[in-house]
Amino acid sequence: MGYSFTARSGSRIHVEDTGALGAGGEKHQGSPVLALHGIGGGAYFFAGVAKRLSPRHRVISIDLPGTGKSTSSPEAFNLESWIADIGDLVREHIGEPVILVGHSLGTILSLKAWETWPELIRAFVFTCGLPKARPNIHERLSVRAEAIAQDGVANWGPKVSPGVFSKETLAMSPEITGLFERLFEEQRGPEYVREIEVLLAADLGSVVRSVTIPCFAVAGRHDSYAPPEALEAFVAGLPSKCDVEILEHSGHMPFYEEPAAYAAAVERFLASLAS
Repeated sequence: MGYSFTARSGSRIHVEDTGALGAGGEKHQGSPVLALHGIGGGAYFFAGVAKRLSPRHRVISIDLPGTGKSTSSPEAFNLESWIADIGDLVREHIGEPVILVGHSLGTILSLKAWETWPELIRAFVFTCGLPKARPNIHERLSVRAEAIAQDGVANWGPKVSPGVFSKETLAMSPEITGLFERLFEEQRGPEYVREIEVLLAADLGSVVRSVTIPCFAVAGRHDSYAPPEALEAFVAGLPSKCDVEILEHSGHMPFYEEPAAYAAAVERFLASLAS
């Protein structure tokens, strides 16, 4: 089910929600799952995993304010405004603590949410994300933002794909990568540049040691943004043990590259919370 709501900031937020009940009318297991996308993405990133989990779990995803079908307040959106708006969604429309699934930038958002409204978070699933951008990614995205700010987002899809998909995915799944490239170029250039600016300015490293809830992490073996060794170093800083599952055929987009394996990994973690 898709709907929109207006947050207190004035942002109009597009939401995809599998609903409070399963296909048979039974109440879903456990806490609701709220998925937060990375830069250049949207609620559609999680359509597949939502479908796979929906018989047992309620899954909600959004277009971040200022992206996709969502609009932001007149002022430029930032990390703090995003977290305030997402908090409004959790309080007013979901109505109970959530399990946050954060992809890439979504990991930074998840940690910022923990810093801001921890009482509304039940657990974390970190997907290909780190508390801040690594130096080489900072440089890569800075160059990209400058170019797109000057010339627009046209023709950037094929330039971005090799950095987010594994070589295997690029060779064997051209339908997926081609669709990603097309959708990437459909987004609004200024908003995408602003997303990059928010990402590059963020550093949530100081929050990591304060996380006291269950966590799980998924890495793509061939991810250049958050490679397995970097993600493992990040979760090693958490106060309690956080298992990491590495998907061997994935880059930065495991929900597209190995969708069944990614959903199964998340499902196992959700089941462990229920038990």
